[in-house]
Amino acid sequence: MKHLMLPLAAACLLLPTIGCGNSNKGPRTVPASGILTLDGVPVEGATVAFVQQDQGKYFAQGYTDAEGKFSLNAFEYKTGAVPGNYMVSIQKTVVEVAKAKPGSEEAEHEGEGEGAGEIVRNALPPRYTTPTKDFMFTVPEDGTDSLKIELTTK
Repeated sequence: MKHLMLPLAAACLLLPTIGCGNSNKGPRTVPASGILTLDGVPVEGATVAFVQQDQGKYFAQGYTDAEGKFSLNAFEYKTGAVPGNYMVSIQKTVVEVAKAKPGSEEAEHEGEGEGAGEIVRNALPPRYTTPTKDFMFTVPEDGTDSLKIELTTK
């Protein structure tokens, strides 16, 4: 029985490190989440992308829910973002059915499933699409759950 105790004790010491092998890989990340609004209204279905200001070395992104809330992740294997200053890009892709011009051949066939096609567009103001130093946020060293990204149509 004594000869079983040493291997059992060693196994118990190793258990906390098994299963999370990738969590220590790469740079340190911290929780980073917040809310996205457009003219004060939460935006659902948007992609929020943070590109680190210093040489663009790190990137983190998240997607907004029905309440405009998002959480950033920089890596597939662990949650959070690397602390630092980030330029931000925001897009919300929508697909719309294109209306055919009245009197055109496409208009005649719209009811038959043959319309003018679909249009894919960004539903947010285009100035938020490209990350710039004019639109920046900071992920603090200890993380945050209060990133407030307030977009305006004006």
